[in-house]
Amino acid sequence: MSLSIYHIIFLSLGLLLAWYFFSELKVRELTLHAARKHCQLMQVQLLDQSVGLYRVWFKRGTDKRLHWWRNYQFEFTSTGEERYQGFIIVLGNRVESIDLGVHKFPDQEN
Repeated sequence: MSLSIYHIIFLSLGLLLAWYFFSELKVRELTLHAARKHCQLMQVQLLDQSVGLYRVWFKRGTDKRLHWWRNYQFEFTSTGEERYQGFIIVLGNRVESIDLGVHKFPDQEN
């Protein structure tokens, strides 16, 4: 059996896709952990216990190298009645920012 250039290209593309898939799983777990921790800190409830990939791009990091720039979104509630969207920006394997956006705060009784 001999491998042609087409076999090598398809095999390389398959390996590249598998590498991206597994790196994406790792980053998604990191992002979900960061979302849980941030929601707990801000005293809001993370809904559905999940994050979803919203956008992907390349961006240079502080080390001047290209990294995957990923924007994840998640839903949370502060009152238990309404759903709000939050965003997490990840550059490479590092969480850059977490934004909960505008949301209502629960009424606090004294």
